[in-house]
Amino acid sequence: MRRPARRPLLAAAIALVAGLTATTSANAADTPLPIQTDGVWGIDFAGGTLATVENGYVMTRRIAPDGSTASDRVAMAYAGEYADGDHIKRVPCDAGDCIPLVGSGNGDIGYVFVDDGKERVRIQTSPNTYHGVEPAVTGARIVDVTGRYFLYNAQSTNKQYLDDLQPYRTTDIRITRSITAASVWGTRLWAATSTAGTITQTDIKTKTLVETVATGAPCVIKELQVMGRWVYWSCGTAGPAGVYDRTAKKSFTVPSGPALVGDGYLVRHDRTAGQLLLTDFHTGTATAPRPIADLPAGNTADQRRLTWTVDKWGGDIAYVDSAKAIHVVPSGVPTQSLAKIESDVAGSDLAAQGGTWGSTWQFNKPVTWTFTVKNASGRTIRTLTGSGSPEADVDWDGKTDSGTQAPNGRHTWTLTAKAIEGAGTSTATGEIAVSGTR
Repeated sequence: MRRPARRPLLAAAIALVAGLTATTSANAADTPLPIQTDGVWGIDFAGGTLATVENGYVMTRRIAPDGSTASDRVAMAYAGEYADGDHIKRVPCDAGDCIPLVGSGNGDIGYVFVDDGKERVRIQTSPNTYHGVEPAVTGARIVDVTGRYFLYNAQSTNKQYLDDLQPYRTTDIRITRSITAASVWGTRLWAATSTAGTITQTDIKTKTLVETVATGAPCVIKELQVMGRWVYWSCGTAGPAGVYDRTAKKSFTVPSGPALVGDGYLVRHDRTAGQLLLTDFHTGTATAPRPIADLPAGNTADQRRLTWTVDKWGGDIAYVDSAKAIHVVPSGVPTQSLAKIESDVAGSDLAAQGGTWGSTWQFNKPVTWTFTVKNASGRTIRTLTGSGSPEADVDWDGKTDSGTQAPNGRHTWTLTAKAIEGAGTSTATGEIAVSGTR
C-alpha cells in the first residue's frame, strides 16, 4: 500500500476530515451507545472525552454525562505511517499494533511520535494543533497527563520528565528526575522513594517538597495513580496493592493486578473470568469486586488503554467488545464534591485593541461554567459560558456582549463553575484594568 507523503499539519487535517465525511455525516446527531466500529487500536477516556484509534486516525467523541450517547467523532491526528517512515508509536496488542493514548481531562490527547527513529511526546490539542517540542529520546512512555501537566519516561536517558502545555503564557515548569513510580494531580507531583511504602508530594510550580507520606505499602512502590483524595499504589503486577486515603491518612488493600483508578473506585481485567471487575472504595473501605462487563481474556496481559479504560474525572468505564463495539458503563459510584485542582489566571491588566485576557481553571470533574465581566458601576458587560469538560478556558477579547470595546478603567470578573453530576460549586473573582480603548 502506498504511504501518504508528509503534508503540513493543517492541510493534512483538512484532508483527513474530508476523507471521513462519508463515515461521519450519518452521525450528525448524538449516537446511542454502544457504537459499532471497524476496529479500535487504542482507547482512553478522560473528562468525558473518549479518544480512540480507528480507520487510521486518532478520534475523539464527547460522551454524555449519563453514558448513553456519543457526539460525532472528530479526527484529531493521522495514526498511519508517512512515506518517510514517521509514525505514532505503537505497541503489540491483540488487534495487531495499538497506540497507547492518554487523555488530559480537558480534551487534549497525549501520545509518542517517532520521527527519524527518535521519539517525542506530543499533546494533540485540536485537529491542526499539537505541542511537540519535547526532547528527542527513545523508549518513551507517557506515565500520566492531568490538565496542562504531562509526565513521561525515557529509556535512552533513564530519566523522567514533567512539563506543561500553557496556551496563554510562556512557562518554565520542566522537571527532570530519576525514573520512579509517579503520578500528577492538580499542581502536585506524587512520586515513590527508595524507602518501602514512602511517597512524596512536590509542588510543580515552585518545585518544592510539600510532604512525605508513609502509605504502609510493604514494598518500594512500583506504580502510582492519584485522583484527589485517593492515592493508588501497587507493588507490581503480582504483588500487593492498596489505596492511601488522604483524608483518613491510612491505606486499605485492594485486589492486585493491572488496574485503573476512577473517583472512588478501581477497575481491573480478570482475564481468567473474562470480565471487567469494579472495586468500590468511595467510603474509605474496599468492597468486594463486582463484574461490570464481559471482556475476553485475549493474548495481551495488560490491556489498559488498549481494549478498556477508565475516566478518572468523575466519569465511567469504556471498553471494546469482541465484536469491535465501543461500550460505556456507568460506575455507579458517588463522586467527590467539586474541587478546583489547578488554575492559571492572567494578570490584572488588559490592553484593548487586539489584546486578550486568557485564563484556565481545572476541576476534578466536568462542569458548566459562567464567566462575567462587570464595569465600575456593577453592570454586566460580558458573559462567556462553557460546559462538558473539567476545564474552564476563558479568553476574553476585551469586548462587550454587543461587540464594542470595553471602556478604559477598572472591571471585575467572576467565574462560577458547577458540577454537571454530583455536588459542588466553585467561584473565583478578580479585577481587570482595561486600557487603550479609543
